[in-house]
Amino acid sequence: MNHRFGHKLMLTIAILSVGGIVLAGLLASLTLEWNLRQYLRSEQEGANLRLVETLALLYEQGEPWQAIRRSAMDMAMTAGRHIRVRDSAGTIIVDALPHMMRGRHGMRWRGGQELLGEAYSYPLQVAGVQVGQVEIASLGQLGIWSYEALDFRRAVFFATVLTSIVATVVAVYAGRAFSRRLTGRLDMLTLAAERLGAGDLEARASLGGDDELTMLGATLDKLADSLAMQQALRKKLTGDISHELRTPLATMQSYLEGFRDGVLEPDTYNLEAAIEESHRLARLMKDLQDLSAREYSQKGTTLRQIELGEFLAREALVARPQFTQKALTLLCEEPKASVVVTADEELLSRIVRNLLSNAHKYTPEGGKVEISIFSAAGEAGFVVRDNGEGIASLHLPFIFERFYRVDSSRTRETGGSGIGLAIVQEAVHELGGRITVESEVGRGSAFRVAFPA
Repeated sequence: MNHRFGHKLMLTIAILSVGGIVLAGLLASLTLEWNLRQYLRSEQEGANLRLVETLALLYEQGEPWQAIRRSAMDMAMTAGRHIRVRDSAGTIIVDALPHMMRGRHGMRWRGGQELLGEAYSYPLQVAGVQVGQVEIASLGQLGIWSYEALDFRRAVFFATVLTSIVATVVAVYAGRAFSRRLTGRLDMLTLAAERLGAGDLEARASLGGDDELTMLGATLDKLADSLAMQQALRKKLTGDISHELRTPLATMQSYLEGFRDGVLEPDTYNLEAAIEESHRLARLMKDLQDLSAREYSQKGTTLRQIELGEFLAREALVARPQFTQKALTLLCEEPKASVVVTADEELLSRIVRNLLSNAHKYTPEGGKVEISIFSAAGEAGFVVRDNGEGIASLHLPFIFERFYRVDSSRTRETGGSGIGLAIVQEAVHELGGRITVESEVGRGSAFRVAFPA
């Protein structure tokens, strides 16, 4: 098998796995950072409000602005914040920014914090009256991100990358193993199919498991079994045809040579025997011709509505003398209501007569053959049932095959060509119907012919 498929499959699995891992890692990292940012912002908001409450409490206690300035400086250093307080007129009265960061450099820094969204403004209220404004900004270039938070984020990022790398390696190796296993089973299927195509009907896939490939392998094995059976049947068919043709030809040849050599007298008895063999050969050739579905198509069919009760009663009347000679009882059921099918009368007659002939051959003296009519579930037809020898279950799938006989040793006794049931099946299919059989050894058989109602 060309292993490019295995390589493509492994590459596809690897790409999908790596893509999925990278995407999952990216989503996890983004989700974690968003949640961490929300947490830090919430913590910062709470700390800012506590600072504002403290300044409001100092103002309420009558502390002078100088004392409030010193307290704000201390709180700013402790909390790592830049605190600036304005009075009600907007004048800056407290600025906790270190001396080195005042002026233009401090203004640029604060502008950067405002761009980051990390500079906040809160009203300074005492007893419900706003007495000023408190502006708070986080110290540092990344606003709310403390060194500890940055370390944590960095550790999470490296852990995510490492996990992604490990997962990618595992996925690639797992994909490789899966690809090899899959392509190995496909190789077995391909090899079995190639051997079958080359004529080796002993080839089998024999895959284990319960997945779709196993089902495909089982189907291929069934196909191989069917082909082997068909080949055996074809060989048997060739032998049976040769045998059926050789026997009457050899008999006629022996009579003619006897007439020529003077060993046999060309009297009425001998001539009738030779003529009977020629008739037998003619019947065989006619059966073979009738078996061809192409002949049915070329000949064409004349479809019309046929009342089954009257038609089957007429066919039973024609066949009854033959049954009487063998002490067989032939019964034809009279339906309670009219049952009509659309069929070709000649083909339908051939179907009925072949089924009755088959029942006559394999039902012992004193037996009974019944014809019943049915109409149900959108179908209408008839059943020919006998209480004869019956057919073993292992033979049932093949009884409609050409020249298939359950017991080939009975050929001479029954005198048939072995293709009667094959002719019946072809005729039934030509009329759009179907034929099934139920049988039990020692209890008889029932052939059911159904047409669309």
